[in-house]
Amino acid sequence: MSVRGGFALGVVGGVFLALAVAGGTWFLLLGPQLAPRTAGPGSLGDPGLALSAQERRGEALYVANCVSCHGGPTGGSMMDYPPRHNANGHTWHHPDCGLAKVIRDGGDEMTQAMREMMALASDAPTMPAFKDRLSPADIEAVLSYIRLMWTPQQRSVQAQVTREQCAPR
Repeated sequence: MSVRGGFALGVVGGVFLALAVAGGTWFLLLGPQLAPRTAGPGSLGDPGLALSAQERRGEALYVANCVSCHGGPTGGSMMDYPPRHNANGHTWHHPDCGLAKVIRDGGDEMTQAMREMMALASDAPTMPAFKDRLSPADIEAVLSYIRLMWTPQQRSVQAQVTREQCAPR
């Protein structure tokens, strides 16, 4: 084999290796999210689902205060801004205490970092504070409704994140 042929083979091999490593990393980081987005038992879209009083209240509050920016149970993607709260978004990555704080107090350092990372226009919407409109019980009701938009696996992961990062109530 000539030097030129060996060089070409090395470049092709290097590119293949880089793609394999990138693909493997992508799968490890995002693979759990690739599960089918169909609703499971206890999720919105389940024909047998009966909402609790708290979830019905959360739905009404979500429709009145959130859906116009954050969307409903379907559509959107992980990189939407404002973020989708359904299974296609990333809300389920955050603990309840962090979500409640952002709802109560409005955008914070995390939301500002997200805006900068996404290079959003300066007139992109910001998360308003709802502390003057929603009580702590209302915020919990909204969160209980949002959880219904996630897959069972996402709810399980989010519950674990909440246990690890939020002080017991």
